Amino acid sequence: MQLLKITSVPIEYKIQIERPRLELNNAQSPSAKISQTPSKIMMRTQNVKVRLDTSDMRSSIGLKSAPTLISEAAQRGLQAAQRATAEYAQFGNQMSQIQDGATIANITAQKLLRQPDTQLVFLPSTGPEITWQPNSIEKKYQPGHLGIDWKIERNVMDYVPGKFQMSIMQYPKVQIEYLGEPNYVPPSASPNYEEESA
Repeated sequence: MQLLKITSVPIEYKIQIERPRLELNNAQSPSAKISQTPSKIMMRTQNVKVRLDTSDMRSSIGLKSAPTLISEAAQRGLQAAQRATAEYAQFGNQMSQIQDGATIANITAQKLLRQPDTQLVFLPSTGPEITWQPNSIEKKYQPGHLGIDWKIERNVMDYVPGKFQMSIMQYPKVQIEYLGEPNYVPPSASPNYEEESA
C-alpha cells in the first residue's frame, strides 16, 4: 500500500516581448526660398548735334561783331595813315623836281584824276560753316539672377529598444502527502484505539 503521494507542481510564468522599433520624426517638409533679380538693360542716347557758324557770312555783308569792327577800323586807320604818309612823301618828291617842269597845279590835277578801284562783290560772299556730331547710343545689359536657398529638414530618428519581461506566476514545488493514518506512540493514544480482548 502506498502511503506517500508526491505531486510535482511545475513553474508557471508569463513572457511579454516588445519588438524594437525605429521611429521617424519628420516635422516639416523641405522648403525652398527663391529670390529673383530681373534683368536690366540701360540705354543712353545722344541726338545728332548740328553747329551752324554764320559769323563769316554775316561779316561778308557787313554784319560784324563789335570786336571785329573795332579791329578792322584800327587796321583801316593804320593803312590810311600809311597811305597818307606815302602820298605826302610822293607829293614832296614831285615838288622837289620843279626844275623838270613840275608844277603844283599839275601834281594836284594828277591826284584828282585818279579813279578809285572798283570791285564786283556778290553778297554774301561766303556761306555758313556747318559742323555736326552724329547720334550715339550706349547700351548696358545686366543679366537677371535666380537664387534658390534650400532649407532641408533633417529626419529625426528615435530608436526604441525592445523589451523582454518575464513574470513568474507560480513557482515550482513538490507536494508530499501522507496517505496513511497517523502512528500513535503509545498506540493507546489514538482516539480510535480499542483494546483487544483476551
